[in-house]
Amino acid sequence: MTTETSLGHLPANWSSERAKWLLGRQLRQPRPDDGVVTAFRDGQVTLRANRRVDGFTEAVQEIGYQGIRRGDLVVHSMDGFAGAIGISDADGKCSPVVHAYQAKGDADLRYIAYVLRSMASSGYVESLAKGIRERSTSFDSATLANLVLPHPPLIEQQRIADFLDAETNRIHRLAGLRTSQLEKISTRVQSHLSQVAKSLEIKHGTVRVRHVLQKIEQGWSPQCEDRPTDEGEWGVVKAGCVNGGTFDASQHKALPPETQPELRYSLRSGDLLMSRASGSVDLIGSIAVLPEDLPPQLLLCDKVYRLRMDRTRMTPEFVAFMLGTHQVRELIKLGISGADGMANNLPTATVTKLPLPDAPLTDQARVVNDLNDRRRSGNAAKQALVDQLALLKEHRLALITAAVTGQFDVTTASGRSLPGSAV
Repeated sequence: MTTETSLGHLPANWSSERAKWLLGRQLRQPRPDDGVVTAFRDGQVTLRANRRVDGFTEAVQEIGYQGIRRGDLVVHSMDGFAGAIGISDADGKCSPVVHAYQAKGDADLRYIAYVLRSMASSGYVESLAKGIRERSTSFDSATLANLVLPHPPLIEQQRIADFLDAETNRIHRLAGLRTSQLEKISTRVQSHLSQVAKSLEIKHGTVRVRHVLQKIEQGWSPQCEDRPTDEGEWGVVKAGCVNGGTFDASQHKALPPETQPELRYSLRSGDLLMSRASGSVDLIGSIAVLPEDLPPQLLLCDKVYRLRMDRTRMTPEFVAFMLGTHQVRELIKLGISGADGMANNLPTATVTKLPLPDAPLTDQARVVNDLNDRRRSGNAAKQALVDQLALLKEHRLALITAAVTGQFDVTTASGRSLPGSAV
C-alpha cells in the first residue's frame, strides 16, 4: 500500500499531511538593526549583504516588513514557483511578499524545504498558484497551508535532510568548480587576444579606425511585430544581435507585411556590425562579422552600426578581433554617453577614434586563422562545461525528488550511485 501525493507514490509506512498541520506561520516585528534577508531562486535564504546588493529596489519605508530568524523556513510568494524557498541562515527582516514558518510537532523544516523545492521544480507550484489566481504565480501562505506534503516519520525526515544537505553541497562545489573553469577559459582566450594585439602594435604601430573606414552607418527601426519572421518575410535585427562577439540570427523582429523594407539596410554575409546602444555598458561595442550562412531578408536596426572597412587595408574579421580586446573595450566604456541602466549610446566619434594594429593583410590573415582556431577550441571546451552544469542541475533535482518521496534508502545510498547519476 502506498500514499499518493503530487510528487507521486510514497512508501507504505509514510503518511501525508496538509502543510498547515506541519508548519506554524511566524509573524514577528522586525528589530531596528535587522538587515534585509532575501530568498533567492537557488534556494539560498540569507542576508542580502552576504550575496549581492545590485539589482534590488531598496524600500524607503519598509511597510509590512517582518522579522526573520535563523532556521526559519522562508517562502517567497512571487518567486516560490522558481525555487525561492529555503532555510534562513541569518536573523533579519523580509518584505511582506515573504512568509516564514517554524515546525509544528514531528516536522523537519529542512525536509519540508526540499519537498517544496521539488514541487517547484516539477512545475506543480506554478500550476497550483495559477489555478487559484489566473495569470498569477503567487504562492501565498493560504495556498501553502492547503498543500498536501509527504510526511515520513521524523527520524526519516532528518536522515533524508542530512543526506540531501551533504549531496547537494557536493554538487554545489562541483558546479562552482565548473563555473570557475568556464571563467578561466574566457579569461585565457581574452588574455591571448590582448597579447596578440599588443605584439602587432609594437611591430607595426597603430592606426585609428577612421583612417581605414569607408563608411559607418546605423540602420532603421520601424514598428515591428515581436516574433520571428516567416518564410518570405523581412526582419529587423535587434540591438543584441552581436552580443558576446557572435551574430545571433534569432535576435530579430518581423517587419509587418504592409511595411516596405528599406533595402539599403539589407544585411549581407561579411558585414561588420557593432552594437551602438544598450542598457548595459558591458554589451555596447560588441562586434561580429556576419557569417556565410546568414538568413535572407534581414535589415540593420538603428541600435547597431555597420562598418565598411577599406579592404585594401583592413579585413572585417581582423577588425572584429582587434576591437574586442580588453584595451579597446575600456576605451569604448570611457566613450559611452548615458548612465548605466539608461539609454547608453556609443557615439560614432568614439568608434572612429579607436586604435587598430596597422598590420599588413598577410599578418592579419595569419592572426585571424590563429584566433579562430583558439575561439573554436575555447567554445568547444566551454560547451562541454555548460553541458556538465546542466547535468549537475538535472541530477540535483532528480536526487531531491527521489529522496523526499522515499524512492531509495538514504542510510545506505550515495548520490553517485543512483540511477541516472552523472556525478
